[in-house]
Amino acid sequence: MKPNLLRAYEKMLLIRIAEQELVNLYLREKIMSFVHFYVGQEAVAVGVCDALKKEDRVLGNHRSHGHYLAKGGNLTKMVSELLGRKTGLARGKGGSMHMRAPEVNVIGTTPILGSVVPLSCGSAFEQKFRREKGITTAFFGDGAFEEGVVYETLNLAALFKLPLLLVVENNLFAVNSKLKDRRSPNYDVEKIVTGLGAAYFKADGNDYEDVHAKAVKAVAQVRRGSPAVLECVAYRHMAHSAPIFDEGYREEDILEMRLRKDPLKKVRRALLARGVSEKKLVALEGATKKDVLKSVAAALHAPYPAKGELYTDLYAA
Repeated sequence: MKPNLLRAYEKMLLIRIAEQELVNLYLREKIMSFVHFYVGQEAVAVGVCDALKKEDRVLGNHRSHGHYLAKGGNLTKMVSELLGRKTGLARGKGGSMHMRAPEVNVIGTTPILGSVVPLSCGSAFEQKFRREKGITTAFFGDGAFEEGVVYETLNLAALFKLPLLLVVENNLFAVNSKLKDRRSPNYDVEKIVTGLGAAYFKADGNDYEDVHAKAVKAVAQVRRGSPAVLECVAYRHMAHSAPIFDEGYREEDILEMRLRKDPLKKVRRALLARGVSEKKLVALEGATKKDVLKSVAAALHAPYPAKGELYTDLYAA
């Protein structure tokens, strides 16, 4: 599957500009809940989702605006949800960490650390049991990979040969804890994954083309009947859950490093080198910004849920 690099750039732009506008809304106190920004990791979401088909399912975690948009989710509905509006994905009652778009097979996102992994395993089991087309892909972070349920899921997926792809977005920090402070020197993701019976692939999460190439191979492996793990080493540009750039605990967290690792700039340079004109890219960037602002304006003018809806959609044991 050869990627359309210009189309990929457009998707990554949509995610980046949307996130930047969400930052503005957050700073203006229009968003009253936690928000985990995806800036810097766009190549992972787009690179993987470009390797999937419409019938393939996607599940995400607390930092999943990019996954939702990369799979084709509606931006206006997403912004409306973050603003607590009735027109949102969960009628304004779910917020940033609870998104779903069944029309494009975004099954849902969950903020509980590692919880997306067994849920995705259940989804993959259903697909195999019902002999349905498609695979299930779950996105989660390096910190969540250390949860015991990940190893249990990998074992079960390998045992039953489930159509499951686990994408680990390794941005090197679990909140602000470094890998070396959490893992022994002998900790080896590849040995863990292959030892449990799944295939392992690794990509540069700052490079769309590398992510996409490895995702295509991983997806092909899953479609052949073997679960797989794709580890993408990325760089989260902001703090864990706030629009803060300069963090002292990340020695490499300087503007120069962020710009060098910026996946959008890398794709843009590649497009220019392949003959796409600066004028065309500027026009695309302007059009994308206009579309995002239109969605934000629509969300800001949308109504809040009625008070009577406060207790709807609740479940009691």
